[in-house]
Amino acid sequence: MIELTRGDTAIFGITITNDNGEIYKAQEGDKIVFTLKNSTLSQNVIIQKEVADGVVKIEHEDTKDLEYGKYVFDVQLTFANGDICTVIKPSPFILTEEVNFDD
Repeated sequence: MIELTRGDTAIFGITITNDNGEIYKAQEGDKIVFTLKNSTLSQNVIIQKEVADGVVKIEHEDTKDLEYGKYVFDVQLTFANGDICTVIKPSPFILTEEVNFDD
């Protein structure tokens, strides 16, 4: 689960391990993507970010206009050969209220 105050910047580290518990290092041509939606059934992507150097960064602008509440995210690894693996299964993403608003 991720909980974030609406409008905040967030940086999350993504570590992928194989079945042996060893850390997987992305290979040339691999693509790791964080996706946020209203629900797993929704076709509408709210935020999608490519993971770079094991990190996904959500910017202020990505969430500042979103409704407070519960969303869902996952992280998918597409290998250079085209194989796909969801490395973080659909999980809750809670966008909480803020007190300080943009000017």
